[in-house]
Amino acid sequence: MRNDFLIFNFLYFTFYFCYMADKPASERTEQPTQKRLEKAREKGQVPHSQELDSLVSIIVLVTATFFLAGAFNKWCIKEIIDGVSCDTQMFANSDVFASYTNGKIISTTIIMLPFLASLTIASIVATFLVGGMTFSFDAIEFKLDAINPATGMSNLVNMKSMVNFLLSIAKLTFIGMIVWWYLRSRMGEFMLLRWAWSAEMMAAISQLIFGLLLRMCVGLLIIGLLDVFYQKWKYIDDMKMTKQEVKQEQKETEGSPEVKSRIRRIQIETARKRMLREVPKATVVLVNPTHVAVALKYDSKKMQAPVLLAKGADLMAEQIREVARAYGVPIISRPQLARNIYANVKPGKAIPELLYVAVAEVLAVVYRMKKQRR
Repeated sequence: MRNDFLIFNFLYFTFYFCYMADKPASERTEQPTQKRLEKAREKGQVPHSQELDSLVSIIVLVTATFFLAGAFNKWCIKEIIDGVSCDTQMFANSDVFASYTNGKIISTTIIMLPFLASLTIASIVATFLVGGMTFSFDAIEFKLDAINPATGMSNLVNMKSMVNFLLSIAKLTFIGMIVWWYLRSRMGEFMLLRWAWSAEMMAAISQLIFGLLLRMCVGLLIIGLLDVFYQKWKYIDDMKMTKQEVKQEQKETEGSPEVKSRIRRIQIETARKRMLREVPKATVVLVNPTHVAVALKYDSKKMQAPVLLAKGADLMAEQIREVARAYGVPIISRPQLARNIYANVKPGKAIPELLYVAVAEVLAVVYRMKKQRR
C-alpha cells in the first residue's frame, strides 16, 4: 500500500512539473485560433508522441521478425557456413576480397530491407495517427542555435529536460515491473530448461520471449495512449494565446476598429455622392418637409413602377433638396409617404405595390404642374 502511494505521488508531481516546466511567463488563457494552428502546422509544429512511435515500431518489428524468422535463420546459417568453409587464401587478392565483401554487403542489405522498411512505415503511420500528415521546410531548416554550445547546455539543465528525465525513469520503472512480474511468474519453467534438449530449449525460450514481448507491448500501449492524450493536450495548451494576441490577430485578419470605421465612413460618403448625382434625373422629390427627402423617377415607357434614386435624412435631406432646386426637380411635401419610402425602399429599387396609389397621386400633381408651366 505504501509503495502504491509513493508511485502515485511520483507520477503526480512528475505530471505537475511537466505541466509547469514550459509554462510561458505571460498568462495564455485564450484557446488558439484556427489561423494560429494553421501557421504552426506550416512550420511543422504538430503534436507528436515518441511513445507511440516506439510502440508501433516494436509491434511492427516483432511482427516482421515473426514472419521472416525462417528466412533470416536460413540466411544466418548459410552465411556462417560460407564464412567458415571459404578459402582464406583468396583474400590475398584485393579484387577477389573486394568482390566478396561487396557481395556480403548486398546480401545483408537485402535481408535487412524488410525490417528497415517496416520501421520506416511504422514511424510514418505513428506520426500520421497523432498529428496528421504534414511536411515543412521550416522543420528541417538549418539553425545556428542547434549547434550553439551555450544553447545546448541550457537545454540540458532546464526544467523541461529534468521532467523528461523523470518521465523516462517512470516509464522504465513501469516496463521493468512488467518484465520482473512476468519472469518471476515463469521462473519455474526457466529452472526446468537445464534438463531440456536443445530443440525443446529453443522452442521454450522462443515462447518465453514472445510472451515477454507481448506483455511489453501491452505496457507500451498503455504508456503510448496516455502520451498521445497528453501530447495533444500539451500542444493545444502551448498554442494558447493571450488576449492581446487574439486582438492583434483579429486586427490583422479583419482590420482594426479605427480602420474599419474609416472605411465605413468613406463608403457612406461615396454612396451619398453617388445618390446626389442621381437627383437631377429624378421626376419628383418627396420631403418630410425638413428631416427626410426621397428622390423618385418614373418613365412610363421604360419602367413598370417608380424607382427610388436617392434618400437621406437631416443634412443629406437638405443636400437632396438643394440639388433638386438647382436642377428644377419638383419638391412636394408628403411627410407620411416620404417616411414610408425612406424606411422601406433601398436606392435603385422600385417602390412596393402598396404605395402605387399614393405615388401615382403625387406624379399626377407633378404632371399638372409641368403642363401649367408650359
